[in-house]
Amino acid sequence: MQLSGAPAQLVLPWAKAGSKNYPIPVPSQQGITPGAASWTDGFPPLCDTPLASGGIPPSMQDTNGGLYQMSAVDVWMCAGASFPYSSAFSTAIGGYPKGARVLMASGNGFWISTVDNNATDPDTGGAGWVPSKDTAVSSLVYQATSQNLPGAGYVEFDTVVSDPYSIWNGTDYAFVAPWDGLYRITGAVSFSSAPAGQYISATQINAVNSHVFYPIPQVSNLDLSIPFSAIEVLTAGQKLSINLSVPSASVPSMAGAPYTYAQLEYLGQS
Repeated sequence: MQLSGAPAQLVLPWAKAGSKNYPIPVPSQQGITPGAASWTDGFPPLCDTPLASGGIPPSMQDTNGGLYQMSAVDVWMCAGASFPYSSAFSTAIGGYPKGARVLMASGNGFWISTVDNNATDPDTGGAGWVPSKDTAVSSLVYQATSQNLPGAGYVEFDTVVSDPYSIWNGTDYAFVAPWDGLYRITGAVSFSSAPAGQYISATQINAVNSHVFYPIPQVSNLDLSIPFSAIEVLTAGQKLSINLSVPSASVPSMAGAPYTYAQLEYLGQS
């Protein structure tokens, strides 16, 4: 197919202003309303029976109603729109299939189902869903109050700038992976008049070093900034933190978003 061959987009569903039965019922209407259409039967056999034998012709209202219901979805899709998770729809189809994409309730991205027959709600933390790779998922924190680092320890980021997916754990000073996948962590820790010695920073997963950054030697009392950046493979629930080793028992860090901060970004499934 070629782009130049795109069909005309629909701007109205069929019979928008016409007489119609809408919505067409799902259960068979045989024995309930003679000759009535349903999604189960379409038009029932009675509509294909000769009138002389008691048949009933197909209804214009049913025809318009069915075409309206189908073309309304087409118009929605022509507009580039998508559907959010629906519990009723999920129940009707036996759960979403693996690879299904549904719009987040916020409208800011999409969820992808990682399993078949998925009946959980992704917007309330249901299992078996991850954000699509084109959905921006990140958490940004910084240190608003200077911290005296006692030789070695976690950097205590104490202020949340943005954390829409509740990734940051302020008690443990760690990002907590909400899903399995690849994550990028970036940031910096800065010091004012840092004493001489070697400064070593490391990302830690569940308190175990995952990436250790090169030691930075400080030869005199000058301002010092230690950047960090790493891509980590995390499983849901793992904690990712920044640990720092400094050459003195008490080295204060510089506070403020431009100085001591960290950001975690979800990159997608590994």
